[in-house]
Parts: sequence; C-alpha cells; structure tokens
Amino acid sequence: MNFGIVCEFNPFHNGHQYLFDRAREMGAQNIVCAMSGNAVQRGSLAVADKYLRAEATVRSGADLVLELPFPWSSASAEYFASAGIRVLKPYCDALIFGSECGDIELLKKAADASSKKCFLDEFEKRKKAGEGAAAVYFSLLCEVVGEQLFSNDVLGVEYIKSAKKQGADLEFYTVKRSGNGYHDKNLDASCFPSATALRNAWQNGENAFFEYMPKEVAMLYKNAFKNGDITDELVLETVYLAFFRLSRQEELSKFAEAEGGIAERICAIAKESKDFSEFWESLKTKRYTDAKLRRAMLFCLTGVTKELLLSSPKYTYLLGANANGRQLISSVKKYGDTDGVKLITKPADTDKNSLQYMAEERLNSVF
Repeated sequence: MNFGIVCEFNPFHNGHQYLFDRAREMGAQNIVCAMSGNAVQRGSLAVADKYLRAEATVRSGADLVLELPFPWSSASAEYFASAGIRVLKPYCDALIFGSECGDIELLKKAADASSKKCFLDEFEKRKKAGEGAAAVYFSLLCEVVGEQLFSNDVLGVEYIKSAKKQGADLEFYTVKRSGNGYHDKNLDASCFPSATALRNAWQNGENAFFEYMPKEVAMLYKNAFKNGDITDELVLETVYLAFFRLSRQEELSKFAEAEGGIAERICAIAKESKDFSEFWESLKTKRYTDAKLRRAMLFCLTGVTKELLLSSPKYTYLLGANANGRQLISSVKKYGDTDGVKLITKPADTDKNSLQYMAEERLNSVF
C-alpha cells in the first residue's frame, strides 16, 4: 500500500518523523509526499528552498516528493487540500495526516456534514452578518459534530471532502498530534515542538531547534545555514511595502483574498507606515486571520486570481525520489500526464504560457 502525505515540512522535524514511522507501521510500502514549494499556506516564503526541504524529506524516509504547487500551496484549506489530493491520488492508496482529535470517524462525519447544503447556507448567512469566515466555519463544525475541532482537524476534513469530490478511492488514516499545538511558539524538550516554534527559534538565531530534528536533517540544515541557503523573509517585507505604496488599490481588488475592502486597507496603511512592523501591526484586525491577510498580500504581488485557485494544477515538479519512488513513477505512467497533472522532471519542459507558471515566476523573483 502506498501512503500519501500532503505537507509543508517547513522545516522537517521529529514530529514529522513520527508520522512517517506510524505510516510504515500501518503497512506503507511507499511514502509519497505532496510538499509545498517555495511558498507555504500561512502566506509566507518557506524557510528554505523546496529542493533542500525535499532532500531532507527523502533522507527521513519518503520515497517520492512531488511539489504541491503555488498558488495552491499558499491558499486556504479547501484549495490547499484539493490540490494536494489531485497531485497524490495517481500514486497512492491511502492518505495519512496528523490531527488534534486523532479520530478519523469524527473527521469523516464532519466532512459529510460540512458538505450539506444546509451547512453551506448557514455558513454564508453568518458570514454576511459580519463574522470572519474562519471563525464561522470552526463554530459551525463544532455545532454539527459536538466537539471543538482545530486547524489540523479541519485540514483533514478538507482532504476527505476533496477526495470524494475528485472520485479518489483513498483510505484515510490520522495520527493524533503529540506535543505542542500548531501555533505554539515555545520549544519544549518534553514533547514534539510545532514547526511554528522551530521557525521562531530559527528567526531568533537560536541553535536549540536542531535538537528537534532527525540528526541527518539537522546536519543538512546546519550546512544550509553556513552556506547562506536559508530564506531571508525580510526581503519580502521590503518588497511588500514598496509594492503596496505604489499600487492602485482598485486594480488589486480582483486578486484572490483581496476582495471586500482588503486591498484598499492594505494600500492605505502601506502609504501611512514608516516600516513593515508598523504596517503589519496596523493591518491586523479581529475580522481577518493573519494568514488571510498574508495570502492577500502574496496573491496581489503575484497576480493570483480566484479563478486560478478554483482551477486544478496543470503540473507538478519532481522534487526528490529514491529508487522505490522512481519505480513508482514508472509504474504509474512514464513521465507523462497523470490525471491531468503533468509530472515535470526538467523545469525547461514547463508550459510557460500557463497562469500557474506565470504566478510561480512572480513568486520566484522575490524568493
């Protein structure tokens, strides 16, 4: 049985290794990952280049790493999950993911309930009343399943819903998250830290985070540090301020996540702020999550429309593979189209006229 994992590994740590180990215990012959490229779901750049992160993933036990391409890699759960399933389903029999609840039957129940018209109607009604979309969704799910669900639970729900919509015949397994919460910023020696905690330590110049990675992965990242192969997110902050100060807000409203006055707010605050820190503190609001605002900024910068997000990825890049992974590729279909998602092994073979490629190139220009 081949197990798929939709992931970011930003960066890969011991909690991710635990997920790999559980997949093997459950009978995974191959582990196939659809991993975010150079931009991730919180609307920011990845801590390191996608090929370096893929190498860390293969060294840790993955057999095949395919790219979950931009812009879906930076989109909300529905689009992120849909693209991940689209990339993985030709190669996998099952999907495994971490969740806060650890209860796959509860997540299946939530997936069924949240697909019903009555749920969707109520969701739209509450949104129009002024509540934030994320808050409404979490609240409604809690009402229909009788239990509070959290970020990774909801992502699991979206995987299940996307697979059903796409007719993907996948089994689903979930592993209860062990350790700190998804957004916990503290390193705790007694349990698995969150990737957020590792990135926080990373940005503060602390070396302690290496202790929370498999040894071979830690060595890979240490070398990347020495060679300067780590993302400088300050570059993007500088680009944002210049871009939004010079942009016409009416032209930005057409881009994904920037509707409903968000583009106007971003441009106005950018013009009034002396630096990115002041800009970001003024921009944040209770109505919109930080991730939504970051996505809006990134999608404006890269020209991503809602129509592009609603479409499916045209291609995925091969980021890494071992001998088993290469054999799996051959057994599916030799370097050709797989369920409409072309597997690209050489960047020169990419369709440079596609909207996906154009958005990707705009992203790479600032990565």
